[in-house]
Amino acid sequence: MIKKIFLAIIILISLTNSVNASTTSNYAEPVQTISKTYTEGFYKFDNKNDVDIGVTLITNTPTKIMILDENMNVQFISLIPYNTKFYLRNIAPKKIIAIIGDGEVALSFDKI
Repeated sequence: MIKKIFLAIIILISLTNSVNASTTSNYAEPVQTISKTYTEGFYKFDNKNDVDIGVTLITNTPTKIMILDENMNVQFISLIPYNTKFYLRNIAPKKIIAIIGDGEVALSFDKI
């Protein structure tokens, strides 16, 4: 299991480094900070201040969440518990959220 996670991180980093040179990279597009459901991918939000992000896995499918800085350095990685809301505290502007897996994740944003 650890080998799969390590391999997934290496693949994500190598893919994002090659995509970073592209002017049409999909993770650099700002997304409005409202509560909605997200699937696998990279998301960058347009928050101007630090926020708390509520994370809830809607589907019972193993799914992970990663927080990356603007240089694609991993700052946090966690398996999301099914149907249990937990919070990512003090997420600064310009952070990238990566969702890995086939699950649907609901994100809600709360000002600090």
